[in-house]
Amino acid sequence: MKNKPTFVIGDIQGCYSEFRRLLKIIDPMKKNKIFCVGDLVNRGPYSERVVDYVLNNKIKSVLGNHDLHMMAMILGVHKKNDNKHTLQKILGKNKSIKIFEYFLKFPFAKLIVSNESKSLITHAGVLPSWSLNNVLSANEELTEALKSDPEKFLSNMYSDRRKDISKSTNKRNRARFLVNVFTRMRFITKDNKLDLQTKVKTSSREKYKPWFVYEHRCLDDVDNIVFGHWAALNGVTNHNFIKGVDLGCVWGGSLAAINLNDKSIITVESEL
Repeated sequence: MKNKPTFVIGDIQGCYSEFRRLLKIIDPMKKNKIFCVGDLVNRGPYSERVVDYVLNNKIKSVLGNHDLHMMAMILGVHKKNDNKHTLQKILGKNKSIKIFEYFLKFPFAKLIVSNESKSLITHAGVLPSWSLNNVLSANEELTEALKSDPEKFLSNMYSDRRKDISKSTNKRNRARFLVNVFTRMRFITKDNKLDLQTKVKTSSREKYKPWFVYEHRCLDDVDNIVFGHWAALNGVTNHNFIKGVDLGCVWGGSLAAINLNDKSIITVESEL
């Protein structure tokens, strides 16, 4: 007998109505397992409603770049002059610290086993050279640093650090690079150098290719990699075992969920 399905939902980004409509389709009896791929908040109109529902229903996620930015804003440590965010109602909530503490428990990468299939979930992606152990070790390195000193971590994370560096050489720059891999990466070179500026489908810089086109070591240990973040792809990776679930709901596209049992994709159209 098959286990109850686990659904992984793409970038919600404050699109509350679409989120609830999708949940009615994939989990009408509230019995299935629901997980998110990060960026639950910002840009969309109802981040505070999404967060309330997530907390009240104990829904879990990996961390996305917009989630981290929300956490930094709650603590008042962000260093960017950001006038485009839509997080005012979250920041004004009496329970904003409760929200922060809930998101603080989220990892940067999560291994989910569903119906004996192993899926690795992360917001932006993982480096091709990483084994599963490397991924989980990098995740632990970041989550421990974030939990041990959130203010320091969140104030230091804003960086376009593109090259890897050893933890023993420079712990801060090492963390910055790992944050960028897990939450911002799109194009990389074969030597794992990141292009953090290009957000469209293709890069004009010949040596940079989408991170998922390279051969991935961790696929020796997992069956699938599921990611979000890259709305311009509309989920298309042309890879049987690397699935994108950000279909750009906040940009007028769709909100998607993948069933980890059979890899089917369920979508609802954006109301924006």
